Order: sequence, then structure tokens, then C-alpha cells
Amino acid sequence: MPSFRVARIRGISIEIHPSWLFILGVLAFSLSDGVFPDEYPGWSTAMYWAVGIVSAVLLFVAVLVHELAHAVVAQRRGLEVPKITLFIFGGVSHIARQPRSAGEEFAIAVAGPLTSLVIAALAGGAHLAFHDRNEQAGAIGAYLATVNLLLAIFNILPGFPLDGGRVLRSIAWRRTKSFRRATRIAGTVGELFGYTLMMGGVAFLLAGYAWNGLWFMFIGWFLSGAARGEKEALQLEAVLSRLRARDVMRTTYPTITPGVSIEEVVERHMVGEGERAAVVALDEAVVGILSVSDVRRVPREAWANTPAQRAMTPRDRVLTVQAETPALEVLHQLGANRLNQVPVLEGGRMVGMITRRELLERVELAESLERRPD
Repeated sequence: MPSFRVARIRGISIEIHPSWLFILGVLAFSLSDGVFPDEYPGWSTAMYWAVGIVSAVLLFVAVLVHELAHAVVAQRRGLEVPKITLFIFGGVSHIARQPRSAGEEFAIAVAGPLTSLVIAALAGGAHLAFHDRNEQAGAIGAYLATVNLLLAIFNILPGFPLDGGRVLRSIAWRRTKSFRRATRIAGTVGELFGYTLMMGGVAFLLAGYAWNGLWFMFIGWFLSGAARGEKEALQLEAVLSRLRARDVMRTTYPTITPGVSIEEVVERHMVGEGERAAVVALDEAVVGILSVSDVRRVPREAWANTPAQRAMTPRDRVLTVQAETPALEVLHQLGANRLNQVPVLEGGRMVGMITRRELLERVELAESLERRPD
């Protein structure tokens, strides 16, 4: 489900994922119907809801400020930050590339928790200043102080890719002098941290705290998956960053004429040879590509009487890459456009085909060769 933009700050697009709206509603309800009525009896129902909604919104403003702190530090060090996304777990700053040094990573990572501590201190001061004169304002201050303190503590835990995990990576990077090794260390610790949270969630469930247990398990599952994803992304970059499209393309690929039936293409090339696409050509001139996705749009009973040309994606609508395009960029384009293959051009002529499967197999092969035998 795509995010939508709500603002632009310092050239950074501020986007909200629909999951953020869900958690905002859940949080506002929890504060209005449970937390504040228990702590401050005697308010009207409307007041509980007003204070609950304001507190929930201000919490996410604090999360946004937390992420902006990361972004501003990154920008000052020459890193591009195209957007910040608020979602169910809080927020994430999308930094265009990895930091160039351990010190740079440390400065960017630690900026968020420090900002949350500052917000907690300011909110605590507001609570002390208002709790005798305006109970509602004091209550909001107390809530924001507590939650931002917990947010700072949680983020500094070594659960990669939390801020603490990135601080851990910066320390490991400085000690090992290797970004790849540091990422593996931080990623492994992050996975273990995620599994620990999941086991804690199980313990909560067994103790009868169902909501806490499910929430801990959900966060643990997310963090372990994110840590594993960071390690896999690093491996992709390590293998593919040295290669160009011409290095990973296939120079042999199935070619068919426009009049061949879809049924023949499926039986001979897709099912018979395991191909996910065939190039449609006439007199050596490429006119389009027939992919599995194209075939799926045609009813099964019509395959025998439907020529490839009628179902194919025409050449002018086919995404292509140049032979000198970096292989990592090719993989990103395949993912961004939800494609399984892309033709390679050189001098305006098709010279090869790259498939997502073969790119990933190349990475898996390189990884298996690097593993040491037991």
C-alpha cells in the first residue's frame, strides 16, 4: 500500500503510510478510553477524547522531529535524504546512500535518540509548569515526557536497524575497519534481538497479557526481518556493484515470430524450458516481449487461437537497460517495476536479456563460495 505526501521540509518529502493512520486511531482510543480516565478521573468524555487525540498527534510530531534530526545531520554531511515516512512502527529516514565513515554513521544514528531525550526533558518541564494550573496540559506533558524517554531508550537498544544497532555498527566499523563485516555483526545482533523480543512476547502471552505479547512478537518479527534484509542487501551490493549489465546478461533467449500461438509458446518455452518471457521478432527486428504476466491476461481456452503479437507488450512499452548499466541498478529497476526480466540494448540493438532469478542466483553462488567449510 503506497504512502502519500503531506508536507515538504528542508527539501525532504514527508510521507504517511496508511498503517500510521491505523496506529494513530488505536493510540488515540487507548489514551482517551483507558490511560487518561484511569490517571485523571473526573474529566468529561469530550475532554478525555480531546486530550487523547492531541497527545497521540503530538507523539507522532515528536517521532517526526526524531527522524528530522537524523535527516538534518545527514544533509549537513553531504548525504541526500529524499523522504521521511511515518508508519506503524514510528518513522524512517530514507538516506540515499550509506555513510562514508564510522564517525558519520555514529553522528547520524545518535542524533535521533538525543533529540527524543531533549523532547522528553521539554515535555517534563511543561508538566511541572502546568500540572497545578492546567491539569490537561500537565497530563499531556507527562505523557509525552514518558513516551519520548522510552522511545530514546528503545531506539538505543542494539536491534539493527534501530538507531542503537546503527551505533553498534559504527563501533564495529571503527574497530574492524570493514563496513561489510560491521554490518554482518550488527545484523546478527539485530536478528538475535528480534528473536528475544518474540520470545518475550510468548512469555507475556503465557502470563495472560495477550495484547503486550502480540505486540512484542510483532515488533520482534519486524526487527529480525529488517536486520536480515540489511545483511542480504549488503551481499547484493557487494556482488553486483562490480558488474555491469553486459556481465550478467544472457545472449541466448527464446525468440518467436508474431504469429506463433500463445499455447505453443507456453508449452515449448515457458513450461518446456522454464523461460518466463520470449522475445517477439520479425525479420530480426524486435517488436515486443511476451511474458508470463502477458499470458495470464488471456483466458486459458483462448491460448490456441491467440497469436503472441496480440498479447505481447509492444517494444515501445518495454523497459530496457543499456549494456553499461550497473547490475545493481538493473536489479533495483526490476524490483521497482515488478518485472522478472529486462532486455539489454547496445547501440539501439538488443544484445541480451537479464532475469531477476539469474541475478539472485549469481549472488547466492558468490555467497556460497565465500562460506568456509565446517
